[in-house]
Amino acid sequence: MRRNSFSSIEAFLETELRGRDGSVKFRQEQPIKSFLLNWTKALYGLSYDKANSEVIHLTDVGGTDVIFPALYSNSYPIFCFRSGEGDTRYGIVVGSGTTGVSLEDYKLASEISHGTGTGQLYYYKTDTSYSTDADRSYLSVHRTFENKSTSNVTVSEVGLKFVIVGSGARYYYFLILRDLLDTAVTMAPLDVYTVRYKFTFLL
Repeated sequence: MRRNSFSSIEAFLETELRGRDGSVKFRQEQPIKSFLLNWTKALYGLSYDKANSEVIHLTDVGGTDVIFPALYSNSYPIFCFRSGEGDTRYGIVVGSGTTGVSLEDYKLASEISHGTGTGQLYYYKTDTSYSTDADRSYLSVHRTFENKSTSNVTVSEVGLKFVIVGSGARYYYFLILRDLLDTAVTMAPLDVYTVRYKFTFLL
């Protein structure tokens, strides 16, 4: 159950003190209030195509500016959702399904395929960006879709998938977000629709 109706991102710090006999002497729980800029930059960097991409600079614990992720020369994607134009295997995807969201969902109920035919949408690339102000940082994941067919297309669900390369250089794709739109959107021919996931991390 959500404890804070004003926030869709929740994180808590729990601490517990026990005596030598194992009894609990003190326990507390408090909201985490310290999402630092390095956190947002790290997520942004991991969203790129390769783990050796020199995407962003983080400040290490010694105060040194370090290129991130830049793991090694032949590294693979590890948490990438910056998909290319026309690629629906990962990145933001849309669908026409109306089945309620379940914690166990691993795909959209009815994903709309890429293309220009009836019932299809043209998928442009998924992109990411980050920004910051005085007391918070933001991570944005966004993608634009166009109806290049001659018929209406209705979007009722949105999701986000990422790709990782596992053993044997095999690519795996995982859905990590799925949302039903409060109001379904009907796209007429040549309509353009932009979906944006925006994460806010408070200091």
